[in-house]
Amino acid sequence: MTTVIIAEKPSMASAIREGLGPRASQYEITNAFGHILEQAGPDEYLPDSVPRTSKGKKVWRMEDLPILPSRWIKHPKQKAAAQLKKIGQLLKSADGVINAGDPDREGQLLIDEILEHFHYRGRIQRVWLKALDRENVQKAFAALESNEKYRPLKDAAEARSQSDWLVGMNLTMAVTVQSGDLFSVGRVQTPTLALVVQRDLTIENFQPQDYFEVFAQCQHRNGAFLAKWEPRGTDGPGFDPDGRLIDRRLADAVAAKATGQGRVASFEAKEQKQSAPLPFSLSALQKVASSRFGMSAQQVLDTCQALYEKKITTYPRTDCRYLPEEQLADAPKILRALPIPESVRGLMNFQQKHAAWNNKKITAHNAIIPTGERPSGLSEAESRLFEIIWKSYVALFLPEYRYKALSALVEIGGETWKATGRQDLDPGWKRLYGNGAISEGAEDVEEETAAPLPTMSQGDPVQSTGGQVQARQTKPPARFTDGSLIEAMSNIHKFVTDPEARAKLKETSGLGTEATRASIIEKLLKRDYLLKKGKQLISTAKGRALITWLEQRGLREFADPVTTARWEDLLSAVAEGRIPADKFLAAVVDSVKTATATMKAGGAGIVSTGKAGGQKNGNGGGKAGQSVSCPICKGEATVRRLESKNKKGVYFWSCSNRDAHPLLADDQGKPGKPFGAQK
Repeated sequence: MTTVIIAEKPSMASAIREGLGPRASQYEITNAFGHILEQAGPDEYLPDSVPRTSKGKKVWRMEDLPILPSRWIKHPKQKAAAQLKKIGQLLKSADGVINAGDPDREGQLLIDEILEHFHYRGRIQRVWLKALDRENVQKAFAALESNEKYRPLKDAAEARSQSDWLVGMNLTMAVTVQSGDLFSVGRVQTPTLALVVQRDLTIENFQPQDYFEVFAQCQHRNGAFLAKWEPRGTDGPGFDPDGRLIDRRLADAVAAKATGQGRVASFEAKEQKQSAPLPFSLSALQKVASSRFGMSAQQVLDTCQALYEKKITTYPRTDCRYLPEEQLADAPKILRALPIPESVRGLMNFQQKHAAWNNKKITAHNAIIPTGERPSGLSEAESRLFEIIWKSYVALFLPEYRYKALSALVEIGGETWKATGRQDLDPGWKRLYGNGAISEGAEDVEEETAAPLPTMSQGDPVQSTGGQVQARQTKPPARFTDGSLIEAMSNIHKFVTDPEARAKLKETSGLGTEATRASIIEKLLKRDYLLKKGKQLISTAKGRALITWLEQRGLREFADPVTTARWEDLLSAVAEGRIPADKFLAAVVDSVKTATATMKAGGAGIVSTGKAGGQKNGNGGGKAGQSVSCPICKGEATVRRLESKNKKGVYFWSCSNRDAHPLLADDQGKPGKPFGAQK
């Protein structure tokens, strides 16, 4: 009899063996390959009376929806069947098991579901591996806990999986049957798509507005500077609702006043300090890597996972940017292993406690930092990300950046003009990035324009050499990139107009989780809902058609980020043991029931994928892409009008009950007889 350690994947099993050293011989160490069990498809829940296609699959019909399993069925993945059998053999002689899944809710589930599959009833412990270097492995195994403590994590992961199935399977089937084309709907992917669609439509419908800024060219005895006009009020004629000056004649009139003698009404030079930015969460790192290197969110996650498995950085799927205070004692060892320039190393203070060290801000994980293992054999992508990660850690021990924020108000020609600037005093932690450049980790720090502004005193004379009007135009928001879409999913409250919902969502985890957001974007690309143009993510005609279709049928709930973000909040509550998983799933089931009932009542409609929609043709008046009720299936499916790839202008109709019957001919833009039928 022995204790079996089940790791999430082979690389983790290997790291555990190395980390335990001679102690590893006390255990049987095996591994999964991520999830090696998967949810059954709809065929296993549909009654046997449902007709089948020529390929043996049960026909999708509205009358069979919604599918609400009373007992969930899982099967071994085909490629993992042999490994699952091996684990089962080890469990037969095990007197205990250690769950070594990744330290998150999915890692908890994928080992627990294996134990449930084999009905294992022995002692189960949990090891929480935040890093895979020898020291952290040994610390984790010295602090084993009961696996039962983490049951809420497993329940949350299971509820997430089942809710994804309920929404995805039922709505995908319903929309596909009624539209006549395959449309995948997902609990998280569809609201994410809606974000991109809305952004694209805003950009494409944007009407730029002209506005003006007026400046005075000022000369003080200590130097020249430019000051911007400060109007006494912006709610009168000549200004738009946002306070921008839109009257060119008024702008020219103000500029004409900017001449002659003036005086300094006030001058302030305030010393400011700025600490190094917080170290990285996964989403913060994805945003920076997307901007700097054009890396996709999935590439960043995969690269961070590789660094974790090479033991040189901590667990990557983290939403936290803080560090446990007790880890501060590890800093000297970690810093010794990093390639810090000598000019910077001498400035480091190991006793300095940055705000990042805060136990009250720690979630299940902490920020991504180096482990102290020396890196070797890194790929270009791994080297780039590792440099960003280790520099963000080193910066925590460097002095604050100090500067003077300068501000002057000048009175000229009866008007007030304002100038701002900045004077660097000590670059501090910015030395690490060269020439005082902003840290890659400081993507959320607003940088003031370091315009030259001489030192002045109140009452000093100022001479204006003239005014200038600069014409501006309002700009639309930028297209989403991987990084900015990840940020939007993480901070969905910023895209909500309802104040109450916005305030509530600010406290939630947003759309998806750190571990799943990258894969959601990849799914949208793979399913032709999004396309990538350079760094930009742009919605396709197919993606827009799906969102429009849902909105037109009163199903906006499933395209609304607010709904999914609230569901994520409930999943977090399940993971924390505050509510039972059944309560969350009941809410999802109610939504699915309502949605399918709405679609049944509304009947079929038209969804154009944009591939051929709206084209005129000489074969009847209909459109390619048009969908109507199938005359053979009698309302249980739809047929979609398509153009022949080989003969332009020749059309036919394809049923959503694929392979249920032959294709239909086109009869003046309407479904005709099946091909091969006698006329």
